[in-house]
Amino acid sequence: MRHDNVNTDGLKAFIEKARRTALSFLRAVSKSQASTTIVHHNDADGIAAAAALAFTFRKLHVNYRLLPIEKVHAPVIEAIHAVVKGTILYADLGGQSCQLIDQYTTDSHQVIILDHHLPGTAFSDHILHLNPEHGGISGDTDASGAAVCAFFVAELLKEVSPGSPEPEVLPALMGVIGAVGDGQMTSGTLTGLNQLLLKTALEQGEVTLCPEGYAIPRYRNKSINEIVDVLNLLGSVGFYSGDAKIAVDYLLGGESEEALRIAEKLGGLKRSYFEKEAEAIGRNGLSTSAHLQWVDVKARFVPMGVKAIGLFLEFLAEWEQVAHDKYLIGFQHLPAEMPGIGLIEGRLTKISARVPRSLRDQILIGQLPDLMSLIPHATYRVGGTADGCHRFAAASLIEQGREEAFLQALEDLLAKAQ
Repeated sequence: MRHDNVNTDGLKAFIEKARRTALSFLRAVSKSQASTTIVHHNDADGIAAAAALAFTFRKLHVNYRLLPIEKVHAPVIEAIHAVVKGTILYADLGGQSCQLIDQYTTDSHQVIILDHHLPGTAFSDHILHLNPEHGGISGDTDASGAAVCAFFVAELLKEVSPGSPEPEVLPALMGVIGAVGDGQMTSGTLTGLNQLLLKTALEQGEVTLCPEGYAIPRYRNKSINEIVDVLNLLGSVGFYSGDAKIAVDYLLGGESEEALRIAEKLGGLKRSYFEKEAEAIGRNGLSTSAHLQWVDVKARFVPMGVKAIGLFLEFLAEWEQVAHDKYLIGFQHLPAEMPGIGLIEGRLTKISARVPRSLRDQILIGQLPDLMSLIPHATYRVGGTADGCHRFAAASLIEQGREEAFLQALEDLLAKAQ
């Protein structure tokens, strides 16, 4: 790959860390008889990350199990580590929760985090954490979670098949899809690690130019944005129906007609729920405070996954009725049972946050704090957990009934930032 327009020192450090992480993974797999468990986020980036790993593990004959989750939370991690032995890969999540994950890691586990979100301040010597942020490469703009996984598997393949003349294209393509899914393409351009993967995919014909930007021939020339929509519908809206696995299979070349049919059905479900909720907001307005505006859908979005509240905020952010000088917050109750895990302790609320477009410029020049700094701090103040926050989009979990306390904590932080 060409390395222009990239932080060269950071790139070298990242690739070297990816190589060492790949070696550690190979050693762990060779010692364990257990399957590798890929715990991945259920949004488009997390699904693309899982697909990059699954593709490579199939090629290397590594047994694996996919386990999508919506959010990192202590009962979720405890439940996973209680039954899983061997290697656990956290893909597109976990970086901010390294210490939490370590609490449930035993000598029977080899845990590797492959993430791009801003890491937490606490680290663990027992967990390998591959993250471009450690080398000064922005995980918010220059590297998707799937891009991190693509570089990891590239080093994995080099160790297994040294001297291979061409990089595997599918993982690179997954990195590009993940970057678009995470909103890292601006003005039709990707940067950093994402750009390197895009160049590889373009050179190999896996991505082509189209009127909508970029298309992918292997998916019937659908635009990348169309692919992202399919993945978000299957993985997020259809999470509790187990459709995240269908999304990964779709990227790997599985039953595309069935995947598209299910996605279309989920799209209709999402529209009907969003329209009904929007009608209520049109009548009653959003709740507001000095710096915030919010909606609490409680359990009204069931059976959709809790990513739905974030997608709904993105829908709302384009409305004229939404105040464009206030941060946008949404609450949605988390179901008690998670696919592949079972019943989860406690009654939880998912928090999503978005930034109206007019506030973004103020954040970029430092006049206002971004969500990466706001949401985790406010969440921790009320005893919640935060993982995977971006500048303009963030999410966390708190106990039900702590919503007002969270809003007050957020207001306090914003008042101090003025």
